[in-house]
Amino acid sequence: MISPIEKIIEEHTASVRACMNAPAERCCPRCSEEVVTFNRHDSRTRSFRFIVEYDVHIIKSLLVRWKCPLCGKTFTDYPFFAVPHKRYVLMDIERFSGDYLEDEQQTYRKAVCPQGIPIGYQEPDGRPVERFLAHSTSWRWIRALGSMKGTLSEALHLIRQKDSTSTIFREVFPVAPRKYQSSQRKLILENARRLLRAGLEFHRLFGHKIFPHLGTVCSWK
Repeated sequence: MISPIEKIIEEHTASVRACMNAPAERCCPRCSEEVVTFNRHDSRTRSFRFIVEYDVHIIKSLLVRWKCPLCGKTFTDYPFFAVPHKRYVLMDIERFSGDYLEDEQQTYRKAVCPQGIPIGYQEPDGRPVERFLAHSTSWRWIRALGSMKGTLSEALHLIRQKDSTSTIFREVFPVAPRKYQSSQRKLILENARRLLRAGLEFHRLFGHKIFPHLGTVCSWK
Protein backbone atom coordinates (compact mmCIF):
# COMPACT_ATOMS: atom_id res chain seq x y z
CA MET A 1 0.00 0.00 0.00
CA ILE A 2 1.36 3.38 -1.00
CA SER A 3 2.04 5.75 1.91
CA PRO A 4 0.60 9.29 2.02
CA ILE A 5 4.00 10.97 1.61
CA GLU A 6 4.90 8.75 -1.33
CA LYS A 7 1.65 9.71 -3.02
CA ILE A 8 2.38 13.40 -2.42
CA ILE A 9 5.85 13.10 -3.96
CA GLU A 10 4.52 11.19 -6.96
CA GLU A 11 1.85 13.85 -7.53
CA HIS A 12 4.51 16.56 -7.34
CA THR A 13 6.67 14.72 -9.88
CA ALA A 14 3.74 14.36 -12.25
CA SER A 15 2.90 18.07 -12.00
CA VAL A 16 6.51 19.04 -12.78
CA ARG A 17 6.62 16.77 -15.82
CA ALA A 18 3.32 18.21 -17.02
CA CYS A 19 4.63 21.77 -16.47
CA MET A 20 1.67 22.44 -14.18
CA ASN A 21 3.56 23.72 -11.15
CA ALA A 22 4.73 27.26 -10.42
CA PRO A 23 6.31 29.04 -7.44
CA ALA A 24 3.73 29.67 -4.74
CA GLU A 25 5.25 33.03 -3.84
CA ARG A 26 4.97 36.01 -6.17
CA CYS A 27 8.10 37.72 -4.82
CA CYS A 28 11.50 36.80 -6.16
CA PRO A 29 13.69 35.40 -3.34
CA ARG A 30 16.72 37.02 -4.96
CA CYS A 31 15.61 40.63 -5.61
CA SER A 32 12.45 40.66 -3.43
CA GLU A 33 10.45 42.25 -6.24
CA GLU A 34 6.92 41.12 -7.02
CA VAL A 35 6.79 39.10 -10.24
CA VAL A 36 3.74 38.18 -12.30
CA THR A 37 5.30 35.12 -13.97
CA PHE A 38 8.64 33.40 -13.44
CA ASN A 39 10.38 31.71 -16.35
CA ARG A 40 11.10 28.02 -16.01
CA HIS A 41 14.87 27.58 -16.17
CA ASP A 42 15.44 23.83 -15.79
CA SER A 43 14.70 20.83 -13.58
CA ARG A 44 16.82 18.15 -11.97
CA THR A 45 16.28 14.75 -10.43
CA ARG A 46 16.45 14.45 -6.66
CA SER A 47 16.18 11.32 -4.52
CA PHE A 48 14.10 11.67 -1.38
CA ARG A 49 14.03 9.40 1.62
CA PHE A 50 11.03 8.95 3.87
CA ILE A 51 10.34 6.70 6.84
CA VAL A 52 7.35 4.42 7.10
CA GLU A 53 7.18 2.60 10.44
CA TYR A 54 10.66 1.04 10.69
CA ASP A 55 11.77 1.30 7.08
CA VAL A 56 13.52 3.99 5.03
CA HIS A 57 12.14 4.20 1.49
CA ILE A 58 13.73 6.03 -1.42
CA ILE A 59 11.86 7.70 -4.26
CA LYS A 60 13.00 9.97 -7.07
CA SER A 61 11.32 13.25 -7.88
CA LEU A 62 12.11 16.55 -9.59
CA LEU A 63 13.09 20.02 -8.43
CA VAL A 64 12.49 23.01 -10.67
CA ARG A 65 14.67 26.09 -11.02
CA TRP A 66 13.00 29.33 -12.01
CA LYS A 67 14.43 32.54 -13.46
CA CYS A 68 13.29 35.96 -12.39
CA PRO A 69 12.51 38.17 -15.43
CA LEU A 70 13.44 41.28 -13.43
CA CYS A 71 16.86 40.48 -11.97
CA GLY A 72 17.73 37.55 -14.21
CA LYS A 73 18.78 35.33 -11.30
CA THR A 74 17.64 31.76 -10.81
CA PHE A 75 16.40 29.93 -7.72
CA THR A 76 15.13 26.48 -6.79
CA ASP A 77 11.49 26.18 -5.80
CA TYR A 78 11.32 23.52 -3.11
CA PRO A 79 8.07 21.60 -2.60
CA PHE A 80 6.78 21.62 0.98
CA PHE A 81 8.30 18.21 1.71
CA ALA A 82 11.86 19.14 0.70
CA VAL A 83 14.78 20.86 2.41
CA PRO A 84 18.02 21.94 0.67
CA HIS A 85 20.94 19.54 1.13
CA LYS A 86 18.79 17.04 3.05
CA ARG A 87 17.81 13.70 1.57
CA TYR A 88 14.99 13.06 4.04
CA VAL A 89 11.59 14.69 3.70
CA LEU A 90 10.82 17.66 5.92
CA MET A 91 8.02 15.88 7.78
CA ASP A 92 10.42 13.23 9.09
CA ILE A 93 13.06 15.83 9.97
CA GLU A 94 10.53 17.83 12.00
CA ARG A 95 9.01 14.75 13.62
CA PHE A 96 12.26 13.14 14.78
CA SER A 97 13.84 16.46 15.79
CA GLY A 98 10.74 17.47 17.76
CA ASP A 99 10.61 14.11 19.55
CA TYR A 100 14.22 14.48 20.63
CA LEU A 101 13.97 18.13 21.72
CA GLU A 102 10.68 17.83 23.59
CA ASP A 103 11.53 14.63 25.49
CA GLU A 104 14.16 15.11 28.20
CA GLN A 105 14.93 11.39 28.27
CA GLN A 106 15.29 11.01 24.53
CA THR A 107 18.73 10.30 23.04
CA TYR A 108 19.93 10.28 19.46
CA ARG A 109 20.23 6.51 19.50
CA LYS A 110 16.74 6.04 20.92
CA ALA A 111 15.38 8.46 18.34
CA VAL A 112 16.37 6.17 15.47
CA CYS A 113 15.22 3.04 17.33
CA PRO A 114 11.54 3.65 18.19
CA GLN A 115 10.36 1.04 20.69
CA GLY A 116 13.83 -0.49 20.48
CA ILE A 117 13.51 -1.40 16.80
CA PRO A 118 16.18 0.10 14.49
CA ILE A 119 15.02 1.87 11.36
CA GLY A 120 16.50 0.08 8.33
CA TYR A 121 16.84 0.77 4.64
CA GLN A 122 15.11 -1.04 1.82
CA GLU A 123 15.99 -1.61 -1.80
CA PRO A 124 13.55 -0.21 -4.39
CA ASP A 125 12.19 -3.74 -4.90
CA GLY A 126 11.35 -3.98 -1.20
CA ARG A 127 14.25 -6.20 -0.15
CA PRO A 128 15.78 -5.17 3.19
CA VAL A 129 19.36 -3.92 3.34
CA GLU A 130 21.66 -4.62 6.26
CA ARG A 131 22.02 -0.91 6.90
CA PHE A 132 20.25 1.22 9.47
CA LEU A 133 19.53 4.88 10.10
CA ALA A 134 22.54 6.32 11.94
CA HIS A 135 21.96 8.15 15.21
CA SER A 136 24.19 10.98 13.94
CA THR A 137 21.56 11.71 11.30
CA SER A 138 19.21 13.05 14.00
CA TRP A 139 21.88 15.46 15.17
CA ARG A 140 22.51 16.71 11.62
CA TRP A 141 18.80 17.42 11.23
CA ILE A 142 18.67 19.37 14.48
CA ARG A 143 21.89 21.22 13.70
CA ALA A 144 20.43 22.35 10.36
CA LEU A 145 17.26 23.64 12.04
CA GLY A 146 19.17 25.29 14.87
CA SER A 147 21.43 27.10 12.42
CA MET A 148 18.56 28.86 10.62
CA LYS A 149 18.74 31.97 12.81
CA GLY A 150 17.71 34.30 10.00
CA THR A 151 14.62 32.24 9.19
CA LEU A 152 13.68 32.06 12.87
CA SER A 153 14.12 35.82 13.28
CA GLU A 154 11.97 36.60 10.24
CA ALA A 155 9.27 34.13 11.31
CA LEU A 156 9.07 35.72 14.75
CA HIS A 157 8.97 39.18 13.17
CA LEU A 158 6.00 38.20 10.98
CA ILE A 159 4.25 36.55 13.92
CA ARG A 160 4.64 39.73 15.99
CA GLN A 161 3.21 41.82 13.16
CA LYS A 162 0.23 39.47 12.85
CA ASP A 163 -0.41 38.97 16.57
CA SER A 164 1.70 40.90 19.08
CA THR A 165 -0.03 39.05 21.93
CA SER A 166 1.16 35.64 20.74
CA THR A 167 2.41 33.47 23.60
CA ILE A 168 5.45 32.44 21.55
CA PHE A 169 7.25 35.53 22.85
CA ARG A 170 6.65 34.63 26.50
CA GLU A 171 7.69 31.01 26.20
CA VAL A 172 11.13 29.70 27.09
CA PHE A 173 12.69 26.77 25.31
CA PRO A 174 15.16 25.11 27.66
CA VAL A 175 16.88 21.88 26.70
CA ALA A 176 17.80 19.17 29.19
CA PRO A 177 21.43 19.78 30.34
CA ARG A 178 22.29 16.16 29.63
CA LYS A 179 21.80 16.84 25.92
CA TYR A 180 24.77 19.20 25.55
CA GLN A 181 28.28 19.76 26.84
CA SER A 182 29.04 23.14 25.29
CA SER A 183 27.30 26.50 25.06
CA GLN A 184 27.38 26.26 21.28
CA ARG A 185 25.52 22.93 21.25
CA LYS A 186 23.04 24.30 23.79
CA LEU A 187 22.27 27.32 21.58
CA ILE A 188 21.72 25.15 18.51
CA LEU A 189 19.31 22.87 20.38
CA GLU A 190 17.37 25.81 21.84
CA ASN A 191 17.13 27.54 18.46
CA ALA A 192 15.93 24.34 16.81
CA ARG A 193 13.25 23.87 19.45
CA ARG A 194 12.20 27.51 19.17
CA LEU A 195 11.99 27.25 15.37
CA LEU A 196 9.78 24.16 15.51
CA ARG A 197 7.48 25.83 18.04
CA ALA A 198 7.42 29.04 16.00
CA GLY A 199 6.46 26.93 13.00
CA LEU A 200 3.31 25.78 14.77
CA GLU A 201 2.37 29.35 15.67
CA PHE A 202 3.18 30.55 12.16
CA HIS A 203 0.86 27.91 10.71
CA ARG A 204 -1.91 28.89 13.14
CA LEU A 205 -1.74 32.54 12.15
CA PHE A 206 -1.01 32.34 8.43
CA GLY A 207 -2.46 28.98 7.43
CA HIS A 208 0.78 27.67 5.97
CA LYS A 209 4.16 26.58 7.27
CA ILE A 210 7.47 28.39 7.55
CA PHE A 211 9.00 25.97 5.07
CA PRO A 212 9.67 25.98 2.25
CA HIS A 213 8.76 29.52 1.13
CA LEU A 214 9.93 31.63 4.07
CA GLY A 215 13.01 29.42 4.25
CA THR A 216 13.70 30.13 0.59
CA VAL A 217 13.28 33.89 1.07
CA CYS A 218 15.73 33.75 3.97
CA SER A 219 18.13 31.58 1.92
CA TRP A 220 17.61 28.74 4.44
CA LYS A 221 19.84 30.54 6.95
